[in-house]
Amino acid sequence: MLIYLILLLFICLIICYVFRQRLVDLASAAADQMNRLLGYHLLPTNAGSFESDIEDGLTSSQFDLTDNLGDQETRAGLKDKEEIIKIMKRQKVSFDQARLIRQQKLLKKNNIDPTTGLPMDPKFVSFGSTSS
Repeated sequence: MLIYLILLLFICLIICYVFRQRLVDLASAAADQMNRLLGYHLLPTNAGSFESDIEDGLTSSQFDLTDNLGDQETRAGLKDKEEIIKIMKRQKVSFDQARLIRQQKLLKKNNIDPTTGLPMDPKFVSFGSTSS
């Protein structure tokens, strides 16, 4: 009986070895799907460019990307552009307003007052005058 179990295990190992690439692809797809369901996001990649950012409407007179189109530019485009695009679509605001909303959200998340830029920590002490 033990020999049949060992033989079955050996056959399973051979099948897994033969189809290893397909198994890896399936496991990767399943892990990606589970991460999306749990709310995890992939880290930004180098995919993208300033050209695609301009085409997506991620530029304005206040934030002009045309200067970044030079040959010496090594950066891969704007950071967190997906979040800005979501804000633009969800709240129907312009690119500059979406950037402002995102920045204010980040400041609030880090316990910083978005209007003054000062920490909201009750232990914070400022020696300068904040009133006009």
